[in-house]
Amino acid sequence: MMFISSFFIASTGYAGSSVDTEKFCKTQITKLTVYIKNDFELISKSCDSESNPFIENTLVSKNQKMFLNKYSMDGGDNPQKLAAVSVYKKKNSEPILITLHTQKWCCYPSPQGTVYSVDLYKIKKINNNIKIDSITNILGENSSGLDGVSDEYLSFKFKDIASIKKWLEKNYK
Repeated sequence: MMFISSFFIASTGYAGSSVDTEKFCKTQITKLTVYIKNDFELISKSCDSESNPFIENTLVSKNQKMFLNKYSMDGGDNPQKLAAVSVYKKKNSEPILITLHTQKWCCYPSPQGTVYSVDLYKIKKINNNIKIDSITNILGENSSGLDGVSDEYLSFKFKDIASIKKWLEKNYK
């Protein structure tokens, strides 16, 4: 049986945010339910510097802070954005944290469309410590891709949390 705990940033806004005026960074905090209600937070810091804008994500539990990932501008016209974050739970399995990032690309001769990047992390509780392991590799070539035009039309299959969870339900043991 699949339990769903999702937070879609694009549709519901920020759970909390602040601006770091020193570094021109915006911090977004998303509360997550992994084991008990709101026991984790995903802190996403988006810095819009002119030279190299980036987004950095950290998972925080009651007594631990764990670096997840960092994306910088990858040649597109716009910086990376955290589009959605969710926890996938399946009975008798460890929870999986899902992050979905997007980056808009525009205008010929560059590819045109949206690049999607999916990251998956297995969350393990060992005594009172939390360990996270990246398991993104289980998606193979489907961990990132363009939905748009680059010589021909390309369609990326994981554009939302629901499609990722459906794939996990069918393929993840």
